Amino acid sequence: MFIIAGPPGGGKSSIFSLSAFASRTFNADDRAAELNGGSYQDIPLEIRRVVNREFEQFVEASIDAEQSFALETTLRSEITFEQAKMAQSKGFRVVMRYIALDNVEKHLERVRARAALGGHSASEGALRRIHASSLANLSKALDPRQSGIEFVRIYDNSADEQGPELVLTARRGRIIHVASPCPIWLQQAMGWSNL
Repeated sequence: MFIIAGPPGGGKSSIFSLSAFASRTFNADDRAAELNGGSYQDIPLEIRRVVNREFEQFVEASIDAEQSFALETTLRSEITFEQAKMAQSKGFRVVMRYIALDNVEKHLERVRARAALGGHSASEGALRRIHASSLANLSKALDPRQSGIEFVRIYDNSADEQGPELVLTARRGRIIHVASPCPIWLQQAMGWSNL
């Protein structure tokens, strides 16, 4: 089970193509646009509900079929952890790559730019809530007993011209690499004082 996670606008889709990890993939934004006549704009709540049900069915079917799969998520809720624990209990290795930027304003800028090009968006308030929830859940992802996730790599994608920087690696609950200097957003998400 491959999880590509992070707040909206961080670069999940553009940096980590789901198809690079598995042949069975699910991207909720792409599926919602498909059901919305190909448009990422103004997707009705009913379509979002349908897609959420399809997403859950996709994960359960992949686990039942014992087939590797990849998904993208903002990590704003506990459902990803519940799914990861279910997969782990069935013998899956669960891997997560998390990507974020150095502040919420930069996330909002990138989402606005994406929306101007016809990509998906949400209200500023919703984006801020999702960003906060995603970062709040990040530390839990590093504990496989709570999250079901065994291997975590966290990336900072703040530098536009450089591409993402690997800033933390954890295996089975043990942090084995932290970048120096460690990004402030990551320190805050982990509840660490300045390193």
